[in-house]
Amino acid sequence: MRKKWLLTLVLFVAVAVIAQPLAGHAQSELDKINEQIRRLQQQMKKAEQDKKNAERTRESLKQRIQELEAQKATTREEIDDLLARIEVVNAQLLKTQQRITETEDKLRVIGEELENTIRRKEKQDELLQSRIRLLYMDGAVSYLDVLLNATSFADFLERFDAIRLIMAQDRNMLDRIRDYEKLVKEKQAQRDAELAELRNLYAERSARLEELEQREREKEVMIASYNRQIAESKERIEETEEISEEAERLLWKLANEVSRLEAQKKSYRNHYTGGKLAFPLKDDYYISSNYGYRTHPIYKTRRLHAGVDLAAPNGTPVYAAESGVVTVAQSWSGYGNCIIIDHGGGLMTLYAHLKPGGILVEKGEQVKRGQKIGLVGMTGTATGYHLHFEVRKNGEPVDPMPYLK
Repeated sequence: MRKKWLLTLVLFVAVAVIAQPLAGHAQSELDKINEQIRRLQQQMKKAEQDKKNAERTRESLKQRIQELEAQKATTREEIDDLLARIEVVNAQLLKTQQRITETEDKLRVIGEELENTIRRKEKQDELLQSRIRLLYMDGAVSYLDVLLNATSFADFLERFDAIRLIMAQDRNMLDRIRDYEKLVKEKQAQRDAELAELRNLYAERSARLEELEQREREKEVMIASYNRQIAESKERIEETEEISEEAERLLWKLANEVSRLEAQKKSYRNHYTGGKLAFPLKDDYYISSNYGYRTHPIYKTRRLHAGVDLAAPNGTPVYAAESGVVTVAQSWSGYGNCIIIDHGGGLMTLYAHLKPGGILVEKGEQVKRGQKIGLVGMTGTATGYHLHFEVRKNGEPVDPMPYLK
């Protein structure tokens, strides 16, 4: 009896000694898994921040492109205005040249008329002298001599009428000559003034033209700079899209790894064994966008739409499609407020764009099929109230519709 008691005591002590290291080993492995999960979560935060930074940079670049395009359009309008003003200056110059040509033509005609009048006056004087010489062969005489040498009163009157007519013609001729001389002087003064105006206009036009052409060259340089900046911004947008997509792929990779470690840590059972998933909405809804490639409604680029969009009113309840463990319950980049549930067997479901305060479960929580987990909203990259629902098989997106009732 005593030996049996001693044997029992020895076995108890042995079991205690063996069990303690095993328990310590289990705790150590659990600590390792928790540390791995912590590091992965830190990496997920960094990847999420990288994705957000890339998206902010992309939006900033798009805004910059819009500003540059607007500045380029304004500059192009300024160039058009400069060209129009150059045309106005040239038109003014042409008009002034036409005026000068017309004035010179008129002045030339007046000058010719003046010369003709002077020649007629000279001929008339010669004619008068010839008449007088015919009357008195002894040389030139004055009008008074002609009158005093009349042979009779009738001869006197005849001579007086002839001299009066000649003198009247002379006066008219002299008046016309004076008028033409005055007109010529006025026209010459006008021509000189217009010539001075033309020279000033030429100088002004030359300086103005140089200024306008210089400004036009500067504007063309600005447009070239805008085009270069726009091209560089578009290249950077492509780079940020690649960064954003790479960050999203990394997020899914990290989420899968966290899910695997959570399963290892808690020894979760496989909730999903096949069959149809429960529909995540029970109230009124309609499908606004199916799974597949499409042009993104915001980024305007063609990319894979990895789930199905179920349009529903703000605050509509969202339900778990299958039992599982919540691996993500947070704001997650373009998804906005987002929940990811691991159902085991490599199957995961995602519920995105939940309203602020619309996440009703926590990370690590076990949920049941049909359990209310969130509320419909439009956080993240969304254009209206809807639930973005995804099904991922071994981390890769698949069409959710075949899995749903």
